Amino acid sequence: MCRRWPRRCTPCSRTRGWRGGCAPRAPFVQCDSPGARRPAAPPPFIRRRSPLERVEPVEPQSEAGSRGGIGRRLAANTLHAASGRVVSVLLWLVFTPRILRALGTEGYAIWSLFFALTGYLSAFDLGLVQGTLRHVAGARARDAHEEAGAFATLGVLGFFTLGLAWIALLGLLGDLALRLLHVPPAQAGVARFALIAGGAAFALAGVVNVVTSVLQAYGRFDLANSVAVAITIFQGLGILLALRFGLGIRGLVLGMMASWLLGLLCASLLLRLNIRDLRWSSWPRARPHLREALAFGGPMQLAGIFSAVHLQLDKFLLGAFIALAAITPYDLGARVAISASVFPQFLLLAVLPTAAAFHATQDRERLRELYRRGARFVLSAGAVVLAVVLGAGSRVFVAWLGPGHEDSATVLRALALGFAVALTTGMGTTLVRGIGRPDVEARFAGVVAGSHLLLSLVLIPGWGLRGALVAWVVSNAAGSVYFLTRFRSLFGWTRREVLLTPHLVPALAVTAGWLSAMALDRVMPASSGIVAWIAAAALGGVSALVVLGVLTVARYVNPQEIRVLLTYPRRRMAP
Repeated sequence: MCRRWPRRCTPCSRTRGWRGGCAPRAPFVQCDSPGARRPAAPPPFIRRRSPLERVEPVEPQSEAGSRGGIGRRLAANTLHAASGRVVSVLLWLVFTPRILRALGTEGYAIWSLFFALTGYLSAFDLGLVQGTLRHVAGARARDAHEEAGAFATLGVLGFFTLGLAWIALLGLLGDLALRLLHVPPAQAGVARFALIAGGAAFALAGVVNVVTSVLQAYGRFDLANSVAVAITIFQGLGILLALRFGLGIRGLVLGMMASWLLGLLCASLLLRLNIRDLRWSSWPRARPHLREALAFGGPMQLAGIFSAVHLQLDKFLLGAFIALAAITPYDLGARVAISASVFPQFLLLAVLPTAAAFHATQDRERLRELYRRGARFVLSAGAVVLAVVLGAGSRVFVAWLGPGHEDSATVLRALALGFAVALTTGMGTTLVRGIGRPDVEARFAGVVAGSHLLLSLVLIPGWGLRGALVAWVVSNAAGSVYFLTRFRSLFGWTRREVLLTPHLVPALAVTAGWLSAMALDRVMPASSGIVAWIAAAALGGVSALVVLGVLTVARYVNPQEIRVLLTYPRRRMAP
């Protein structure tokens, strides 16, 4: 007489997360043979969520994928989201030199502070955009379109309220901010205008993001991308008009606000024409959902605040401790570094829903394999980008802005190195979101921002720009080590597969690519204009080829696997 015993469930761990609980033990029922027992049918799959969310039954990933063509849609949605961002990056790379020549060093610094301010304000959105995306998508799945409209209404009203509050606060504290930043008296009026306009731009941009998140929640990433591209085109036209008629900073700021307003009109029109099921709500009907909307965005709001502080901190400290003009070389290098760092992150756009699906079905092995494979592709792309930036950074600035921007090239290399170090946590932060643990990411962002602030306050007064760069790199490294250690403990994986294996080969590949570019750069003559662009492309190409060669020889990447992934989006979508 034989018995089939199910695997005994281990005691629940005190660590929260997907290891923090265990599936209930299946009851025994009688088999057909006398005396034999077998487990009952498994219970329905239950999505394991954070305490802030409800628990909803879901279907296994294999069934959902076979019927809905999830992979095909994820690939298409990733392409739509990425293409809109690429257009925006290219716009600023093209127009930045013209803006710098038109405004001068101090004028460009004020223009940079306008964007830094809007970046800071966007971190204080109470998680309205992400909350709207999540709640509208959930309501749509239940055909609760009135509930979806209630959450969308809360998002719009929330941004208008926050915008008015920020405008009032900036109007009261504007003079104090100008004194702290050492703004010259001749620039005080336009700087005050840029500060107050930053609050209005924040409100307009937030409302546009809410409407586009509703489009995404209803599965229309293509329409959301169309809105993003349209806004970029409007911004380009506004910049051209402001520069053509000599309108200065005021004209540029008003052009940005006009582009967001036109984008809002386009997004609202597309939403009305294509999402007919959505029903906007009134405040009394939307009010019962307010607590749920705010509770969901709490940890992500905190992480966003820390990230914004970390990204924009040195601009304000350089202006306060050194001079307003010191912001310009930092911002020029930062724009190129941020633009370059965007491309490897495109590979993370489709990881979050996949990780959430694996977690919902408690498929730990596939979640582990997702991390291994995803980290290899993300870090490989990051290694190529970093090697190109390190090898061709100086030539790029000579070709882009002409000679005399060595400080900006140094900023570019240092910030790119910091972004590459932070990219080692990209797959990890995406996975902790997928399993419902954004608090881990919030703590990580707090460690990075706190260490960055402390180091910058110590180093910038004595070392100036170089002190800011050292603080940036060291804080990113310290935060990444903290997060990866916490991530490994949360998932119970080995130190080798989290801390060593994913990072060793890309680091060696970047070193080899950079050294190759340096050797070639020494024998190349000085150049300018189109010849400088050709030289920069040659150095970047050599760096990239060396990195790819090292990654391939070390079998870190598999060319056959890449071909499969490239052909996958062309498969026919299931009906």
